[in-house]
Amino acid sequence: MTHTDARPHHLPALTGYRFFLALTVAAVHLLATSQLFANEALQLGMGLTTPLASAALATFFTLSGFVLTWSAPPMDRARRFWRRRFWKIVPLHVLAWGVAVAFVLVASAPSPVTGFSTELRPGPAVASLLLVQGWVPSWDYLSYLNTPAWSISTEAFFYLLFPLLLPVVLRIPAERLWRWCLAIVGGILLVSALGPLLPGVAQLDWLPFNLTEYWFVYTFPPVRLLNFLLGMVLARLVRTGRWRRIARWKLVLTTILAFLLTPMLPFTFIFSAALFLPLFALVANLAQADLEGRGKVLRSRPLVALGDASYALYIIHFPIMLIVRHLVGADQRFDAGMGFLLAGAMLVLSIAVAIGLHRWVEEPLRRRYARARVAGDRPGLGGQIRPAIVVPGQT
Repeated sequence: MTHTDARPHHLPALTGYRFFLALTVAAVHLLATSQLFANEALQLGMGLTTPLASAALATFFTLSGFVLTWSAPPMDRARRFWRRRFWKIVPLHVLAWGVAVAFVLVASAPSPVTGFSTELRPGPAVASLLLVQGWVPSWDYLSYLNTPAWSISTEAFFYLLFPLLLPVVLRIPAERLWRWCLAIVGGILLVSALGPLLPGVAQLDWLPFNLTEYWFVYTFPPVRLLNFLLGMVLARLVRTGRWRRIARWKLVLTTILAFLLTPMLPFTFIFSAALFLPLFALVANLAQADLEGRGKVLRSRPLVALGDASYALYIIHFPIMLIVRHLVGADQRFDAGMGFLLAGAMLVLSIAVAIGLHRWVEEPLRRRYARARVAGDRPGLGGQIRPAIVVPGQT
């Protein structure tokens, strides 16, 4: 494939979009998982927001593959790539993990947060620290401490394979890219359709299917690799001019229809493909808007700055929720007004802390260590442009 240095290396509209994806995940956790509301019907209604968070997370995986492929350097080397990934995601992960461990050690009562345990469990704690919990089909591992970190363990698998996947994707003939795109989308839908056939015993009263289905469809890294690969192929579709922008009204209509259709599908679709299809198309649309200088709102400096801090928001909002929920009373439930006020306050606090972490922790460490040369690097990946770091909440 011929590369052109004239195209922008950065895609600010996608950076702004990234903030809204992270905001969606955080808001769903703060409203649904924190168990704030005394009214049971209202609390149950908050659970209906789950497909929004699941779709946002699936879009993050696709966005990751898209941006890494779009901006990979021509002569990058695998060890340098992995070094940049490490210094971008690991320090804040370890910090958030440490906050969650401290909370478990000092919590004086069981947390009301859905699925969260205040018991100290060395095995799950170490797995979470080392970012391997996504491989274990056990809720004790997947939800332990900083629950959103399971997706970072999945991203770590993507990063490990990226130096091997990229040359393969770059060799796909341009005229076959759409076939690959449709095949991957078909694979995502097939996984959701076959999920209910997996054996297992229901273990969670808030999930109408067994943990094996949940783990395989939603968290198992090789399955979620399909979302990442789709992003890589989408990047090539846009770069080769084979993506045709989808009208905004069509995406909105498709999203509404998907939301209405979700209750009629197997429950596994909520955790994989329910609202993902229109959102993955939006990734390509926004990239094209960046190339054409459109999308001024998402490209604005405030939203780009928030997008830059979105990984910090993604990784820190859950520990903040644990602490605040404990401080206001683990056994307390609130009326609608106070519940939404508390959720809003936690969200604002999480955003403020995320901006500070990005400015004073994430960026200084990245500048100091991520670009250092590594002795003994192996030959380059080939055919790439400068990589951006993409994890859920971050490109």
